[in-house]
Amino acid sequence: MREVPAGRTILAVIPDLLVASRIEEAAKRVGVIVVTAGSPGEVASRLDSVHPDLIIVDMAMPGLEAVAIAAAGRELGVPVVAFYPHVDVTLRRSARRAGIEHVYARSRFLRETAGILGEMLEAARK
Repeated sequence: MREVPAGRTILAVIPDLLVASRIEEAAKRVGVIVVTAGSPGEVASRLDSVHPDLIIVDMAMPGLEAVAIAAAGRELGVPVVAFYPHVDVTLRRSARRAGIEHVYARSRFLRETAGILGEMLEAARK
């Protein structure tokens, strides 16, 4: 696991509290704070107040505007990571079309969360 500098923050656009909790646990292991946006309406205000180093998106969130989130990530210069239910390849394609480069099946993302977070934050630091 890579060491992440203090003060790093992740914005997790996740409606599911259980999944958000698992991400928070993994983030603690790599020394990162997680701020959650539990609905699409919370995303803009969280982006303004948090200035994250990484954005994580649950593509299954109802009403999610993946294109807007991908654009915000590019504008802020931070990577966006998305995950989707493995049975819904349409959501995977939607994430890729939105410009999100790092897209994982939910099961893989949850299994490898700490490693993915460490990798993405290390890459964002360069």
